[in-house]
Amino acid sequence: MVPMGAASYSQHPSVAAREAARQGDVEYLIDGLADPEMRVSAAHQLAKLGAREAVPALIQNLRASHDRSRMAATKALGRIGDPSAIPALLEVAHEDEAAGVRTQAIDSLARLGSREGVEMFAQLAVDPSPLLTTCTRNSHVPGLRELHPKHLRMMRKWAVKRLRELHATEAAPTLTAALGTVDRRHRMRLRRTIRSLQS
Repeated sequence: MVPMGAASYSQHPSVAAREAARQGDVEYLIDGLADPEMRVSAAHQLAKLGAREAVPALIQNLRASHDRSRMAATKALGRIGDPSAIPALLEVAHEDEAAGVRTQAIDSLARLGSREGVEMFAQLAVDPSPLLTTCTRNSHVPGLRELHPKHLRMMRKWAVKRLRELHATEAAPTLTAALGTVDRRHRMRLRRTIRSLQS
């Protein structure tokens, strides 16, 4: 399915999305969210434009069948910054089958200032396992399908770094309470993050 007005843009979906974004053609990009070939690129460009009018269509894409499409929609909703997306993102963070999509939803919730999102992010930083036990896979991406212990360790390190980047101060008590439950190396990461959040 090709979005309306496509005659003026490239036939390649990602190029067409970039061209539409340069023209500020938000309507074309929103239409592109219905096209499986264009969803990811359209979501990325709508996020760059900060297009709040795209929020309802992006929320619909949280039910897309492909993990990359759902991940792109969750990321775009976080970057656009409309708090009306919080309930839909919470549902994804609790229920999506792919760990990668859940963690992106948690990131977007924290960006949007959701208290529950920050608490979930702090849990990712301490031990991602409880939040991801019901996931059936990491992602549809070849080589990343299985959720291995090394993915959980990488996710934990990423979450600690993102909490610092987002300056999610509400996470500090959860991180402090977990200091006695993690290995020495990760304890140092958590302490560094706590100091950063409290400064």
